Amino acid sequence: MKTSTLLYFGLPDYAVYLAAIPVSLYIPLVYSRNLGLDLTDIGLILMLARISDVITDPLIGYLSDRTNTRFGKRKPWLAAGALVMTISAWQLFAPSGSVDNWHLLIWSMLLWLGWTMVNIPYFAWGAEMSDDYNERTRITGWRQFFGYLGNVSVLFIPTVSGELFGYGSVPAEGLTIVGFMALVLLPVLTLIALWKVPEAVKHRSSQANFLISSKQMFKNGTFMLLFTGFLMLSMGTTWAGSMFMLLAVYVVEIEENIQAILLGHYVMQLLSLGMWMKLSYRIGKKQTWMIGATIYCLASPLYLLLGPGDVWGMLGVLALYGVAGGNFAAISLSMKADVIDVASMRTGTHVAGSYMATWSLGTKMFQAIAVGLALPTVAMFGFDPNGTNGPDELLALRLNTVVIPTILYGAAVLVIWRYPLSSDRLNRLRAALTRRNERRGTDLTAQESAAG
Repeated sequence: MKTSTLLYFGLPDYAVYLAAIPVSLYIPLVYSRNLGLDLTDIGLILMLARISDVITDPLIGYLSDRTNTRFGKRKPWLAAGALVMTISAWQLFAPSGSVDNWHLLIWSMLLWLGWTMVNIPYFAWGAEMSDDYNERTRITGWRQFFGYLGNVSVLFIPTVSGELFGYGSVPAEGLTIVGFMALVLLPVLTLIALWKVPEAVKHRSSQANFLISSKQMFKNGTFMLLFTGFLMLSMGTTWAGSMFMLLAVYVVEIEENIQAILLGHYVMQLLSLGMWMKLSYRIGKKQTWMIGATIYCLASPLYLLLGPGDVWGMLGVLALYGVAGGNFAAISLSMKADVIDVASMRTGTHVAGSYMATWSLGTKMFQAIAVGLALPTVAMFGFDPNGTNGPDELLALRLNTVVIPTILYGAAVLVIWRYPLSSDRLNRLRAALTRRNERRGTDLTAQESAAG
């Protein structure tokens, strides 16, 4: 596949990350400290916003598999979702006037609705672009490259703006700048991809109803292993991520360095991506994924060693997290595309949208649970971002950042250890399923001839 095609295909992820990352990175701190909302309320609202997708995710995945227009199956959904995300991101990141819990709830729900409308068809489109085991890693790698570049921009551009213009160096100002970037880039980059990249035409349109499709999916043992491992790791990173700003401000006391440190983290994600892709070509996706998850396990407890003013220590821990993160998204998505390919061949139908919807819904629900539990848990032990916090409250914040995430990372490694789909096994399955489908086609032709 041409590199230019991969480049155009990856562009929307840049803008999607601009709109999605600040929700967990900035919103808890800015909305509690600058806008006066209660920290526990924020955690519960963000959890409710994600759980609301329990209806929209399966519905959009199901409809996306059955959409047939002159523009394709996936593209109309991306266009509509980008518009919803654009408006919602602006309302969340640059609110005008007073802000209350209803504002946060409504616009968070709409943001994640738009995210669903974009990402489920977007990921399904990517999964259908190639049949090749390693080419799928190139596709997901390029898309993730632009996503990580979006991560870098979330921090780099506000930091540079702060240095040059005196606006953007603190989280509230950075959030406004990112909102303006999303307002411009989400529609523009999405339209470029829709114009330049064709949709693949694979398998006949799905005819199975939603309940049958769901039953087949949850009986797919390979998918469920990958899904479970991914959810555990995702829940761990989200739990730790929701604590990061609080840890940096109240334990390590480096608020003025937060954006520079996070920038280093995202740069390491970006730079390590090519290394992980090459490693997966050599040793396989499963083994590469497990190495990345193990780095998470080793890096997480290092937070306990950090004290006031420990800028370089925080930068080191975040750099390790960044290296592991470069592995996590790209390799997981490539593995998911392999599983979907086998499922599509087995059923002879479009299933990518339904699989992506289940993946998306599970990810959102577990991430919502992580945020919804992490923030109230630390508040339950007396920590208050607007009050006085003693040694016991700060210790609770440290432990809340480390213990649960580390357990989840380790559990994810144990689950993925059982994942069976290698390059050789995938090729054998594809060959066997191709022969089976050809025989079925021959038998059907013979039956139709006899009936005629």
